[in-house]
Amino acid sequence: MMDTTRNLCDFIDASPTAFHAADNLRGRLQAFGAIELDEKDEWQLEPGVSYFVCRGASSVLAFRPGIQSLGRAGYALACAHTDSPALKVRADSCINQEGMLRVAIDVYGDAILSTWLDRPLALAGRVIILKQGKLGSALYNSDRPVGVIPNLAIHLNREINKGMEYNIHQHLPVLVDVGLQTGEGRTDEASKTSSACKSWMKELVAHDLGVDPADILGMDLSFHDFQKAIVFGGQTGQPGQADGDLVNSSRLDDLAGCHAILQAFCGSKPAVHTQLACFFDAEEIGSMTPQGANSNFLRDILARLAIAGKEPAEDFYRANAKSYCLSCDVAQAWNPAYPEKFDLKHSPLLGGGVALKSNINQRYGTDALTGAVFVHRCQETGIPCQSYMVRADMQSGRTIGPMIAERLGLRTIDIGHPLLSMHSIRETVHGLDHASMIEAIGGFFSRLPEA
Repeated sequence: MMDTTRNLCDFIDASPTAFHAADNLRGRLQAFGAIELDEKDEWQLEPGVSYFVCRGASSVLAFRPGIQSLGRAGYALACAHTDSPALKVRADSCINQEGMLRVAIDVYGDAILSTWLDRPLALAGRVIILKQGKLGSALYNSDRPVGVIPNLAIHLNREINKGMEYNIHQHLPVLVDVGLQTGEGRTDEASKTSSACKSWMKELVAHDLGVDPADILGMDLSFHDFQKAIVFGGQTGQPGQADGDLVNSSRLDDLAGCHAILQAFCGSKPAVHTQLACFFDAEEIGSMTPQGANSNFLRDILARLAIAGKEPAEDFYRANAKSYCLSCDVAQAWNPAYPEKFDLKHSPLLGGGVALKSNINQRYGTDALTGAVFVHRCQETGIPCQSYMVRADMQSGRTIGPMIAERLGLRTIDIGHPLLSMHSIRETVHGLDHASMIEAIGGFFSRLPEA
C-alpha cells in the first residue's frame, strides 16, 4: 500500500493545476505505452491497443478498443476531474499600497477561504508565448513560495475566532513583495497600480521560463499551496518515519480519483469490451467548457471509435445501452468534531473502503439498480464498500456522473474516496481507501456488469 500511496503523493505534487495534471497524465500514459492521437487527424485504431487524446491542455481521454466491436460489447467508462478549487490570478491586477505589492485573485470553485491564509503560496499555470512569429504554450511552476495572504492580528480583531467573512477583493490579494516605491508621500487609489506592479508577474514568469517578457502574450495562473503531500499516522508508523495510513495534501479532490483511474487503466488487460479512462477539467465550475464533462468531448471520442471500427451508425447507440459509467469523486467522510452534520447510517469512515454515493434528487448518478450492481461486485471480490448520503436537511454537491448519464443515457455509478475537509487547501484521505478504489475500478474495467 505504501508504494501506491507514495505514487499518489508524487502524482499530486507534480499536478499543481489542471494543466499540469493533464500533462502528468499524458506523460504517465506515454510511459505505459499508450499512443497519443490528435483530434485533427484521421485515426486508425487497433483492438487492445491503448490510446489517448488531450483537449484544451487540461482534459485527457484514454481508451482501449475492445476485442469485439463497440456496438456488440459496449464499454466501461471511468471518469474523474483534473481541476480543484483555487485562487486564480486576475489579469494585470496587481495592487501597490504603501510599497506593499499584492496580486488580486478570483476564487475558482468553492474554496474554504480561511485555509488559504498565512500559508506559503507558489504560482503555476499555463503561459502563451510568441516564438518566431508563432504562438505556443508552456507550463509554468515557480517551484518556490512567492506570496502569502496575511491574516489580521487577533489584537485588532478580538472576534476573529467567532468567525470571519473574508472579502475576496479586499482581504485575499496575495502579498508578493514589499518596499516598492510609488513616489513621494503616502499612496492613494490613483497610484496603486505602478509600472513596477504591472510588470512583476510577467518578469517573474519570463525569468523562470528563460523568455523575453515581451513575448508573453497570455497567462492562466493560479496560486497553490507550496507544501507537498505528506503521509502520516497508522499503527506501523514510528516517530520520524515516513510511513503511515493517512494522506494529507492539496487537491485530493479530485486528483485522488484521477490517480486511481489511471492506475486501474494501466493495470488492466485488454477486454472484449472497450475501456475508457476520462479526466475532465472544469468540474468545479459546472463543466461548461469545450473540454468539460458537459461538452461534446466524450461523445465525439465514442463516435470516432465507432467510425474507426467501421461499424454501422446504429452501433454507437447500441453501445450506450450496453455500457456503464463509473464516476469517481470524493465523499464527505464522517468528522468526529461535527457529528451533528452527518447521517450516521450513511457516513463513510476513513479506512472503511470505497464510498457509494447516492442522492434522491440525482445529484449523483447512482440509482437502485446501479448501486446494487456495485455493492454486489464489491461483495464478490472482497472490496470494502460504504454508503454515503447527505443528511435529508442538507444539499449535497454534484459530480460529473449525472451529466454523462444525461448526455449519453448511460447507467452510472457514483463512488468516491471518503475525505476530510473537502475544498480546504489541505484535505485528508486513507491509503487503504485509495487502494480499494484502484482495485474496484480495475475490476470494473476488466468485467462489465451484466445487469
